[in-house]
Amino acid sequence: MSGSVPAIYWFDRWDDRIGMIAVVGAMVHTEELNGEDTIEFQTREAPAKGDRLLWRDGGVWREHVVVRTEEPLAGLCSVYAESSLCEMLDDFVEECQLVNRTARQALTAVLAVTRWGIVHCDSLGTAGCLVYHQNALWGLRRIAEVWKGEVTPVIAVAGGRVASRGVRLDSRRGSWKGLRFVYGKNMASCTRTVLEQDVYTALYGFGAGLPYTDEDGNYVPGYRRKLTFGEINGGKDYVEDVEAREVWGRWNASRTAKVSSFGQVPFSDCTDPARLLELTRAALAEAVKPKVSYEVDVAALDGDDADLGDTVAVIDTSREPEWRLTARIVRRVRTFSDSVLARVTIGTVEPVDYAVTSALAADVAALQDDVTGIDGNLTTAASVQVVESTVTGAIDDLDELGDLEF
Repeated sequence: MSGSVPAIYWFDRWDDRIGMIAVVGAMVHTEELNGEDTIEFQTREAPAKGDRLLWRDGGVWREHVVVRTEEPLAGLCSVYAESSLCEMLDDFVEECQLVNRTARQALTAVLAVTRWGIVHCDSLGTAGCLVYHQNALWGLRRIAEVWKGEVTPVIAVAGGRVASRGVRLDSRRGSWKGLRFVYGKNMASCTRTVLEQDVYTALYGFGAGLPYTDEDGNYVPGYRRKLTFGEINGGKDYVEDVEAREVWGRWNASRTAKVSSFGQVPFSDCTDPARLLELTRAALAEAVKPKVSYEVDVAALDGDDADLGDTVAVIDTSREPEWRLTARIVRRVRTFSDSVLARVTIGTVEPVDYAVTSALAADVAALQDDVTGIDGNLTTAASVQVVESTVTGAIDDLDELGDLEF
């Protein structure tokens, strides 16, 4: 990687070449998984909102769109530009019903209203969601969330201009390069964030609510028991990690045995006990890890250059017993000046830029998207079954309040 500020090619919003734009001082590039991808710098020029900035990052072309400038009467112009994926904010998806679709089929449907294509799409199984009256970028992020993929923009250049724009949807960006990070008590320029209360060594898994029906199969209002998997799991409606219990559990009342720290995870769309058991085991594999992140300079890593998404072996010697974790580079900030200074966030929790705050909020949002107006009319996508399922899922996610005192 070059140790200087990269050359930036300047185009207007119509992709016509204006020239080169000279950076004064440093340029900062910030990127995170399925989230922020921005550049910031100062210049003597004043690019217009919507102008396009093309630059080469090692062997990869990147394109950013100017979204904000600060132009004092006397002084340098400060430029803030976002990945050209942001142009999808101006592409509108009227209604896209994705039922039992592959990730490629879902991408094809959402990108149809844009000028972006599919460069690569991993096989991520089948899933479904509704994209209704949303911009295409929201739809793209929603697909990445539902099919559990990670998005990368791909810019192809030919003849001195952008020839095509596409996206990759990978199950996982980055790779294992043997990177290792050792955290010690006396390290400088390192910030550790720990949320130990989120560690569970056993999880209950709950699926869709099971309605009561009468002898004719008609729905009967009343208490709705959630799907469990005890009948195929030795009578236990939970899964447990015995090894993790020895580290993250607690003593029983008589201090004769260690007991697990229990949590629960809902899968309100799951109607199959075997699938529910599989999903809960996968959730437990993440729940037994301490939620921790380390913000460090790349120089603190033992190994090759660090790219976004790369896997890092973390040894935290400040804990007893020491933590040995596998984490990923979830955020990278590079400052291009006379040299390139890179700072990364290594985390076991991966940030996303559009996550909902709760399962109930997601269910309410889904129902709201289906309603066209206050007259109560629904779109063709919102049948009675869809509305009932959405409301049911929201109710299932509520805590039982009957026994609580206020």
